[in-house]
Amino acid sequence: MSILLLTLPVALSQGLPELNLPAPDQQTTNRAGTSAGTNDSQRPYIQEVNLRIRYAFIPDSVFDLYFYNGDTDNGNHLERPSVSAFATGIEYVIRNEEANGIFYFEYMPNMTGDGYWDDKEDPPNYDDGDYIAFSGLATYNIGANYGFEVRLQPWFSLMFGGGLGLSIITGEVQKWDGGMSANGTYVRPWESYEENPDNPDGTHDIPSVLPMVDIFAAMRFSIAENASIRLEGGLHNLIYGGLTAGIVF
Repeated sequence: MSILLLTLPVALSQGLPELNLPAPDQQTTNRAGTSAGTNDSQRPYIQEVNLRIRYAFIPDSVFDLYFYNGDTDNGNHLERPSVSAFATGIEYVIRNEEANGIFYFEYMPNMTGDGYWDDKEDPPNYDDGDYIAFSGLATYNIGANYGFEVRLQPWFSLMFGGGLGLSIITGEVQKWDGGMSANGTYVRPWESYEENPDNPDGTHDIPSVLPMVDIFAAMRFSIAENASIRLEGGLHNLIYGGLTAGIVF
């Protein structure tokens, strides 16, 4: 009997499969997109840190509805400046195969030149507008976007989305109205600016904070495994086109 009891553990061990548990330092987690066929578990998302640049503008045809331009009065009217801005910023992106969460901060200084703005009226009066100069006008923008991605090739995809943010405005919009001079002659707004460029007649009230509305379409190009480039365009309060590039991890 004692011999049977001693041999029982050996017999049982020979009939059971061996159970192997990995050591803690062997349990790894890969980022999304890691090749399948391994025992490692995949992280359900990937991340990006990107730099972005954007050129933004409002078409002249929009302002033509409300303001005179250089072709007015048989071409004798002053040319109206075109409105534009240039933005640079940084992004953090968290994404999976389809969904992209994009969080950004950017600085967007004004690129619109100084010039004469004359609103349309009936009957026309071409001398009662304002000469406008921008002093340090810029915005600091922060926001979040969602993008839905459609992968067409391993290296190429399309993205569509939008979002909201806040735009903090700095600087002034200075104006010169023109009027009667000290010697009794009428000085038109642009002449008033030329005579006293450092002494505006006043400033236009502008809000210090505005909502930022984003609607965009983009093309993403994957460069190797750790970099991507995105070309996009859409609405960023202004119409824009831009480039985003960064690292993927």
